[in-house]
Amino acid sequence: MQSFRIARIMGIPIELHFTFLLLLILVYYFWGLDGFLLYIVLFASVVLHELSHSYVAKKYGVNIEKILLLPIGGMAMMDKIPKEGEFKIAIAGPLVSIFLGVLLYGLSQFIHFPILDIEGESYPLITTVGTLNIMLGVFNLLPAFPMDGGRILRALLTPRLGYLKATKIASTLGQYFSFILLVLGIISLNIILILIALFIYYGASQEYHALITQNIFDKIKAKDIMSPEIILVSPENTVNDVVYLMFKHRYMGYPVVERDKLIGTVSFNDISVVSDDILVKDIMKSPEVVSPSDTLNDIIHKLANSERVYVVERDKLKGIISKTDVLRVLKILGLKNNQMVEEYIDN
Repeated sequence: MQSFRIARIMGIPIELHFTFLLLLILVYYFWGLDGFLLYIVLFASVVLHELSHSYVAKKYGVNIEKILLLPIGGMAMMDKIPKEGEFKIAIAGPLVSIFLGVLLYGLSQFIHFPILDIEGESYPLITTVGTLNIMLGVFNLLPAFPMDGGRILRALLTPRLGYLKATKIASTLGQYFSFILLVLGIISLNIILILIALFIYYGASQEYHALITQNIFDKIKAKDIMSPEIILVSPENTVNDVVYLMFKHRYMGYPVVERDKLIGTVSFNDISVVSDDILVKDIMKSPEVVSPSDTLNDIIHKLANSERVYVVERDKLKGIISKTDVLRVLKILGLKNNQMVEEYIDN
């Protein structure tokens, strides 16, 4: 298990990556209890930062899977962000961090305790956390992926340049910025700075390539990859009938159709635990359905919960798409060849 849940806020699971725990142990070993406390409070601020993104994202109907805490920061793992909401979602985190930082810094003028002792240096907790929150907010406003500023820049450039080109600009800036951080980290022998540089480079690169892949998937429709040859099963067929079909056709799942209408699906898993005389209608499951115009992105999402999806138009079954069909499409596209991918999009 790479992460485990520590809380649930606004219905969103908060999880710690196991490397976060390792870093906590190192912080306690080198900086003592006060350093440990500062690190915990700082990451509580990171959680607030990510919750701010998540709160606004939920207003746009975005599903938030979880917030994952890593040694170098937090990550709100969410579904695709709508283009019209990206600016507000992206800017929410830095604004909350800066507001919290200014608030704490103001309070520190009246409240001077507790004082932390880290490696012989004194750090007023409220002042330190306030300053770090301001730094967190400002750092995330840098106009480069994967920082929030990169998403803000993309949202501002998209109306004039288009989503793909705006993403490429923000991604390229992120890669340049990561190179600068890497050089600074090497010169100063700062391992944390080097790790952050590598994280930024990876995040910036992945953002653009993920968008390219998504654009390709949006161009491929269910009608383009479905198998039109359909072997039907009646709800009145028995398990023994289905076993015969499996031996004959080598397919492990079949649509259940009644009066030309898809009403269910039956697979090897359904029949493997029941007797041969059981009727299909008593064990069939609800089918995952897509329309002929649904994209490969939609299909992949549906296949996360099923071995196959059925293409239906006006209640009539048109075809079947299995995980094998999708894997075959990905192989044909050769998604590892970036030049071919970009040419595909341009066309």
